[in-house]
Amino acid sequence: MARPIAMVGVDKDMIDMIQELVDWDLVGVFDRHPAADALGLPRLGGDEEWAQVRASRPDLGIVLSIDPTGLKSKLVAHYGTESLRTIVARDGYVAKSAMLGPGCVVQRGARVLPDAVLGTAVKMNVGATVHHDGRVGDCVTLAPGCTLLGAVTLEDRVYVGAGAIILPKVKVGKGATIGAGAVVASDVPEGMTVVGVPARPLERRRKREPKP
Repeated sequence: MARPIAMVGVDKDMIDMIQELVDWDLVGVFDRHPAADALGLPRLGGDEEWAQVRASRPDLGIVLSIDPTGLKSKLVAHYGTESLRTIVARDGYVAKSAMLGPGCVVQRGARVLPDAVLGTAVKMNVGATVHHDGRVGDCVTLAPGCTLLGAVTLEDRVYVGAGAIILPKVKVGKGATIGAGAVVASDVPEGMTVVGVPARPLERRRKREPKP
């Protein structure tokens, strides 16, 4: 029998993916925008309605569609780890020796290879790959087509942009951001944003002083 689940935020790719899975019954979305387009799914309210909905439907699980990692961390605390459900697409791949924490999402074409470990609420977008012995912390987002090669470590709340490649044994610190298309060959400190090939720290332009 299909288990009921609700999505937090709207991600049309995820909605389409979940609706083809026979194990899950996607009953609606929680979203702060009343007019959110959720491919015809009903809006169950904003985040503040969760307690009321949970009281009436204690069997209802939650899947987070949110990409921003800091916000995702707050939503995990709000909805509760015990309510999170792990979802794997029909053509997603998770090796037998890999481990997924609560609330992980493995979208179409995404792959989790042998002895990789994913923490809580990790979102692997379409075509993302975590190779062998990877360690991925809590509330991480892996954008479409990105690749973590062997024994890469991502700490909590890291965001990896579309098509980025992180080379073997690199460690990325908490809250860091890897830009789209970057190739990361060395460790990235906590909170840093890196871009380019090879990846380097993002330099922020100084605001020009107005002319007298």
